Amino acid sequence: MSIIESLVKVVDPAEARRREEQRRSEREQAERADSGAPPEAYECRVCGHRDQQGAYCPTCLADTMRKLR
Repeated sequence: MSIIESLVKVVDPAEARRREEQRRSEREQAERADSGAPPEAYECRVCGHRDQQGAYCPTCLADTMRKLR
């Protein structure tokens, strides 16, 4: 908390509460905006390893991954 925020709390507690509510609302909106579609998932056709990475399977050491639906 900054010195200015501390002084606002002392001098005008209603304004401090309003600012805090506004900050909280902005944080919640940013979280909702970031929570878009889930990342794509991939599965190896040979060993069944699942990952969020693309074509390369780290277990088989080959290009055997396919996109799950």
